[in-house]
Amino acid sequence: MSDALAVRTPRSLPLEAALLAIPVALACAGLLIRFLAYAATADDPSIASFAAGMCRWDCQWYVKLAEQGYDGFPTPTLINAGNWAFFPLYPLLVGIVRALTGLETIVAATGLSLLVCIATARVAWPLLGRNLRAYTLFSAFLLAGPFSIWFTTFYTEVLFLFLTVCVFAALQARRILLAGVFAALLSATRIVGCFIVFAILIKIWLRHREAGGTWRDFIPAVLKRPDWLLAIFIAPLGLFAYMLFLHLHVGDALAFSHVQRAWARPTGNPLGFLWQALTTFPAQGWIPTPPQQLAVATLVGYALAIVLLVRRQYAMAVYALMCLTAPLFAGMASMLRFTAGLAPIPLILTQLLASSRWLFAIALLVFLASGYFTTIGWLTEYLSLV
Repeated sequence: MSDALAVRTPRSLPLEAALLAIPVALACAGLLIRFLAYAATADDPSIASFAAGMCRWDCQWYVKLAEQGYDGFPTPTLINAGNWAFFPLYPLLVGIVRALTGLETIVAATGLSLLVCIATARVAWPLLGRNLRAYTLFSAFLLAGPFSIWFTTFYTEVLFLFLTVCVFAALQARRILLAGVFAALLSATRIVGCFIVFAILIKIWLRHREAGGTWRDFIPAVLKRPDWLLAIFIAPLGLFAYMLFLHLHVGDALAFSHVQRAWARPTGNPLGFLWQALTTFPAQGWIPTPPQQLAVATLVGYALAIVLLVRRQYAMAVYALMCLTAPLFAGMASMLRFTAGLAPIPLILTQLLASSRWLFAIALLVFLASGYFTTIGWLTEYLSLV
């Protein structure tokens, strides 16, 4: 596809205006789609109760975290679980918005999530090859698609995806230190965010090779670039800051990991978990079981990561493979959400679907239609969406 085709816009609409109008329009469409699904399932639906009605599962933990902060030890209600498993950056931001605006927590979170989604789409523009069809599909994926239920309520997926896109956009622009700053924020959003340091290292290595360097002089070359070195060292800073806080607050720097026992999350062989999920056949009928759906989503994620490798997008591919594999050691739970919220996956998916006009049109319709049905599933507590 030529650059001229990639950036083509209606003659009456400047490019920057189009890049804002597309996600804003899809944000409005997504709100309507999800509200219609909410109205079809709620006993007494109303616009006033819509945001709270969409808050399910872990969302309620985040609301409490934004309002009351982290549990002490022992937990105030003497339950098995504390809220230390949830990383602090997004609840902190929502708490700030809530304090500044006086809005109800879930309303503040919903509004902030929508704004972050729109910002994510705009920042992703160069990563999408400046292709308007891919940009439109990516915006639809975030704001009105089947997984917009996570990106537009109070879940960390939206901030995690935004910061990941920021890191890769900075790396593409060769701003290594800026990428390190975004990486530090990313590691304070979800535990797998610390893996982004390997993407930074890969980009540094590729720049070193472009300059004629070899593996023998790689470390000396990095030591001569304080900005590269600083980017590497600050990348996991968010995680370390959270660990320090937990050590001071509850006496356990790894409380975010140890508390997983309360949710009965086993540890084991990822291949074993994947095979067990794939072979969990339905007792009757032909619709795949939730474990099978989670397994298929995981395999699709791996397949798209391999596509990234084939396209020589090594930093994205390695990061995606690491982020897909790490949670598999604790089983299949939430793997659909983890896959959909992993930025390289929707980035490459929407580029593939934008390769032709007819495929683009079909994909856009499927995204919008499935946004309604997955919202129904979300509100009726369909397990593969947890």
